[in-house]
Amino acid sequence: MTGALMDTRFSQLKEEKERFDQSCRSSIPKIQRVPKFLQQNERFYKYCSPKIVSFGPIHHNKDSLKEGEHYKRLWTSIFVAEYGEQNDQDVDQSYKILFKKIEDNIEELKNMFTEDAIEGYNDNDLAWILFVDGCSLIYFMENVDHQRPKALNLKYDRLMYIWRDALLLENQLPRKILEILCEEKGVDLNFIYSNYSNMGQSKRSGEVVIIVDNPKFFHILDFNRSFRLSSVIIQNIVGQNLMETREGEDDHDIMEENKTLNQKHSNEQLNWNTYKSIRDLKTVGIRVVANKTNNWRWSDISFKSKWFGGELRLPIFLFNDVTLYFFRNLIAYEMCPDVHYDYECCSFFSFMDSLIDNAEDVKELRSAGVFQNLLGSDEELAKLFNDLGDDLPTKMSSHFSPTNAVTYSKKYIMVKRQIETHYTNKWKTWLAQVYNTHFNTPWAMIAFLAASSALVLTFLQTWFTIRPN
Repeated sequence: MTGALMDTRFSQLKEEKERFDQSCRSSIPKIQRVPKFLQQNERFYKYCSPKIVSFGPIHHNKDSLKEGEHYKRLWTSIFVAEYGEQNDQDVDQSYKILFKKIEDNIEELKNMFTEDAIEGYNDNDLAWILFVDGCSLIYFMENVDHQRPKALNLKYDRLMYIWRDALLLENQLPRKILEILCEEKGVDLNFIYSNYSNMGQSKRSGEVVIIVDNPKFFHILDFNRSFRLSSVIIQNIVGQNLMETREGEDDHDIMEENKTLNQKHSNEQLNWNTYKSIRDLKTVGIRVVANKTNNWRWSDISFKSKWFGGELRLPIFLFNDVTLYFFRNLIAYEMCPDVHYDYECCSFFSFMDSLIDNAEDVKELRSAGVFQNLLGSDEELAKLFNDLGDDLPTKMSSHFSPTNAVTYSKKYIMVKRQIETHYTNKWKTWLAQVYNTHFNTPWAMIAFLAASSALVLTFLQTWFTIRPN
């Protein structure tokens, strides 16, 4: 091997190490494509491509997205005009000022994208894309309202498609772009992110803003992920807290139970579940209850074991066509190599997949008020969770293996252990079966009492016949 070839290969190794070190130093993930191994899964990746509009360079100028370009140019022109009115500038001057803001920060903004995401674009073209897409996205987020789609010059179906497109991993814009464009416009980014996530509810409910406990969320998808998982503060327009939830406060009792359970099973080798689905749990008296407090938080699950059954509390879900896209893009986001989350969403989907085997399980969850299914049949919803289960990294390891690499080994696994302990307790399952057989309905209870009374009366009659005195 020649010296020149050796030097080239050594340089490649050094470049890879430098790239790794830079990635470790970065506190935020880059805007990037869906990981390649998920792109190769056509069943998964079809839910990661926009249908109406592109935001950012990855899907820019695709023939199938030409309609979206019309909307973006319209919203950008309105945004710039409003900026000019607010700052006593004519439209042309406002265009130049806002575009120059992007140009002046283009090097910093470029570093927020992976190389393959901006490949083929020169700085001027990229700055124009980010300018138009940033202005139009801000205007869309400020004015999105499913009850008033005409405010954006949209019909209802187009509004919903674009709202869904803005959630996709490959359609994200860094928060920094919005901060640059809103710097002198006086726009509250917390408010517009909240307004977008709640489809205009913020405006109609007296300017209520939902602030997630993640002040450095990176883009729309990251904000919505935080909204489902982190602490949440709900404020009115003057900053007064209307409600505050902190993860862990309402879970104190369940965490204490988990410590006890951990100690109990510290020397046991629990490496599988003997229950299969919600229907199996129902046979031993475990019922599912909708958690109506903080019902958007996916971490709000708990289990309580009782003598005559158990109670599994789950958050409430509304499933529609957006859900199919949102769930898969959350999975893709957590599986990106530079995203430093601990698979919280993937862990939750794994937990739900362990409860849902087929349409009958979905029916049980609908009856309990946990699921509201707008997708169509219960079979479709069961298939969604079964399909998600095939793509989750948390399914690659034992669900009972202790590891800090994924959150599945923390709260979710504790709840699964509690359920398993109850499910395999012979006394509790026997009592639950007796209770459910004889006391599950008023008629069953009446029949049991009547049979018991008849047995007692027969015994007394026999006793007095034998011993009349």
